[in-house]
Amino acid sequence: MRFILPEIRELIASRKKRTIRKVISYFEPADIAETWPELTPEERLTLFNSLDTKFAADIFEFLDDKFKLELLKVLSPEKKKAILNEMSPDDRTDFFALLPKEEVEDLIPLLEEGEQVKARELLAYKKNTAGGLMTTDYITVPENITIGQVLKIVRTKAKDIDFIQNIYVVDKVNRLKGIIPLKDLLTTSPNRKVDRVMNKHFVSVNLDMDQEEVSKVFEKYDEVSLPVLDTLGRMKGVITADDVLDVIEEEATEDIFRFGASEAPEQYMSASAFSIAKKRVIWLIILSLAGFISGTILEYYSFLFSNLVTLSFFIPILMNTSGSAGTQAATFVVRGLATGEIKLADLWRVVRKEFLIGILTGIIAGFITALRAFILQGDIMLGFTVAVAMIVAIVIATSLGGILPIVFKKLGVDPALMSGPLITTILDSTTLLIYFNITMILLWRL
Repeated sequence: MRFILPEIRELIASRKKRTIRKVISYFEPADIAETWPELTPEERLTLFNSLDTKFAADIFEFLDDKFKLELLKVLSPEKKKAILNEMSPDDRTDFFALLPKEEVEDLIPLLEEGEQVKARELLAYKKNTAGGLMTTDYITVPENITIGQVLKIVRTKAKDIDFIQNIYVVDKVNRLKGIIPLKDLLTTSPNRKVDRVMNKHFVSVNLDMDQEEVSKVFEKYDEVSLPVLDTLGRMKGVITADDVLDVIEEEATEDIFRFGASEAPEQYMSASAFSIAKKRVIWLIILSLAGFISGTILEYYSFLFSNLVTLSFFIPILMNTSGSAGTQAATFVVRGLATGEIKLADLWRVVRKEFLIGILTGIIAGFITALRAFILQGDIMLGFTVAVAMIVAIVIATSLGGILPIVFKKLGVDPALMSGPLITTILDSTTLLIYFNITMILLWRL
């Protein structure tokens, strides 16, 4: 970006639209969009108005949401109309989702009649479903024609479609009967009938499928595009790989923030400190309230410290180790649920595995802790007590770390909410109870 920014600024300063249009056309729209934050509002408008409609629409689709909204306010009605009509239906729907409903209703009449129908249809679907992801730009053909006739149809329609990977064969009521990959279309004799060439065994998704499930279908079958069908098998749209990449990024970002006990701002650098703090403080309050339980437990068992002060030396070690063990287990399970490797039915398999992991890691951590107690305090019984507490705490921590995300998933709650800080807070209280009760059984002397 830093290499092309000076050149772009120089072009804008020249105010020569023809020169700007010609030079900018040599760059990729995504690269131009990357320079947008570095330009002034006046420079952005000058540049955008100098470009031809197709290239300007391509840049518009790559811009951050706040810059799209900014441009919408300052563009002339003619330019606004041209850009909205040029945008791909799925990207235009995503943009409309940013606007108030009343404003969307004002913009739809600017679209051509056919585009209005597409826009209203796509807006009717929920945002995070296959229907909300799909585009209505695709090519269908009847099954009773030849490949040569299909090629003529493709040549006619291709100029209006950004991405063509497959040709979709439908019957009279638009039910999908088969798919012809572009490669097969180009390598098959023009005289062959479509129904002899098309692939009748195809993968599809339904309109209401959640976007995360859609991304798993893409990953499983290694597809670059998938047809979207209604309950009657009728062709409604196509989802392409670029849309799925956006979904994967969105879902991963959401899980990362939730696992860190926070909510993601729309854009970190452009979001205000107040809006970010508002998203974080809710979790901090929840974790603080949960932390009060640990304080209450410490207060209740404080009589133990009056008899053996060295007990308190091992509290941070036990809490940190068990918390880390629980977080490790939860991280693996949340990841497994997200990729589909772990199913809800695998609950007891996960519990058994994490229980065994807890025993193995607990014995090692317990031995190291007992060794510290023996060397520094010279007390074998204290070392044994701490080691037993460490083993039990880690076993329970790994087991809970494996169980809770699956339980959340079964309850219909995002398992990523079982975040690192949240499970650590739960395990702090659990570890203290384990430690103090084992101490009372094995060590406490009146």
